[in-house]
Amino acid sequence: MAENKQPTDNLGFDNKIDKNRKRTINKDGSFNIVRKNDFFREFSLYRWGITCKWSQYWLAVLGVYITINFLFAWIYMMIGYENIIGIRSEAESPYWQCFFFSLQTFTTVGYGGLHPQGVLTNATAGFEAFLGLMTFAIATGTLYGRYSRPIARLRYSPNAIIAPFKDMNALMFVIANDNKGNLVEVTAKLNISWKEKDTNGNDIRKFERLPLEYEKINMLALTWTIVHPIDEESFLRTFSAKDYVEKDVELFLFITSYDDTFAQTVHSRSSYIGHEIVYGAKFIRPFYVNDDGETILELSKVGNYEIVDLN
Repeated sequence: MAENKQPTDNLGFDNKIDKNRKRTINKDGSFNIVRKNDFFREFSLYRWGITCKWSQYWLAVLGVYITINFLFAWIYMMIGYENIIGIRSEAESPYWQCFFFSLQTFTTVGYGGLHPQGVLTNATAGFEAFLGLMTFAIATGTLYGRYSRPIARLRYSPNAIIAPFKDMNALMFVIANDNKGNLVEVTAKLNISWKEKDTNGNDIRKFERLPLEYEKINMLALTWTIVHPIDEESFLRTFSAKDYVEKDVELFLFITSYDDTFAQTVHSRSSYIGHEIVYGAKFIRPFYVNDDGETILELSKVGNYEIVDLN
């Protein structure tokens, strides 16, 4: 492969070299990019609601719910708690009774023990009930979106390896499906990024597509060992173990599949940098057949390898 060959894929990444540069794609598939923009142009409540962590989601929902009711309890106190029929000042704090009245109004429960009187109190309660309906609609929509959004949960081998393959060597990865659902029509694409000198002697980053032995399998039932044969036409044919680190190599693995549980196409990606490429190894098969004839896949062992000699 000639060194001046143009990259076969444009990944949308910059080719300038920065000394402080870290990996482009994180191990979880997210881009290692911090976006800076005007908050109101950048923030999307729905997008945040379906992509944030579960702990953040429930903390936000409960925080908004409690805060709004504390606020309306204060408003009812400012209007006058005597305008809420059923509040007994001698029983407990009027503020807490206003707070519980707000809870009933916000959720449209309305037990009947407390009810408003007067135009201003009724108008406030009506607005709060409307606000409650809209808030729960947003919360319900994001909750449904979180459960219904198809996500390809693939388990990638922690390392890429250079392993013996037929009468040559090959670059290999292994993936497995972390979900119980079925992934079919699974395709893979592999790209490499490395640094080299341009005509002016400056470091630049270049990209190249690496062909695979098989770019598609019909289903991902067990594991898939993705193989790039290092033959005479391979870009990696001259690479030594040191080159993967010294050339600041980063491998990008892109997976596309069809999830027949959700009846949608899903995508996944991961990357490997030079230190994560093991030179001279072989993956250990993470599944076996038990005495009942069942095939047992041990997902925790996906990516385990042993050191071997290369061809």
